[in-house]
Amino acid sequence: MKDMSGFRFELSRQIVHISGILFIIFAQFIGRETTILYFSLIAAFFFLYSWYIRNQEKRVQNMLSRMESRFRDFTLKFERKDANPFMGAMFFYIGCTIAFIVFPFNIASAAGAMLAVGDSLSTIVGTRLGRHKIGKTNKSFEGSAACFVGSLLAGVIFVAPHIAVLGAIAAAAAELLPKINDNLSIPVVSGLVMLILTMF
Repeated sequence: MKDMSGFRFELSRQIVHISGILFIIFAQFIGRETTILYFSLIAAFFFLYSWYIRNQEKRVQNMLSRMESRFRDFTLKFERKDANPFMGAMFFYIGCTIAFIVFPFNIASAAGAMLAVGDSLSTIVGTRLGRHKIGKTNKSFEGSAACFVGSLLAGVIFVAPHIAVLGAIAAAAAELLPKINDNLSIPVVSGLVMLILTMF
């Protein structure tokens, strides 16, 4: 039986992660250029806020600081203790920004949705049910299967089913790449595969 407290923590993190699909859906109404701009700004915010938390030596005791402290306490509930704060969120929006810059709008949307849904389901299922490890990684076949299914279901919202299938396979494979943040690898690799497929 997996540790339930650790699973509940990962579940809360991945619910926040999966909610990223709402930003992808919102992007459909504001266009490519505006999407790139607001994704870049969100990524910059998380980068600067992470730097602020890691480098702040003491707080100024005023209303603004107390408000920031409450915000920090709430948001850090969704961050792993052994990681720089908000790096996952920052890389999520960097990955989406790259996708929207490089790929056509529908493919970028599908790639971003695959990241939001597929990657989250991979962690949730892998943490709770993952029993068959893939090589020497900390990944499991169960988690990878969940990544594929989640990516496929998210991808078909934006691209044709046959394109979404190969994109989902690519997303599940990209999630296994060592030493590369999957918030970057999933949208880039899945987007590239889907782009190549549309060309032929």
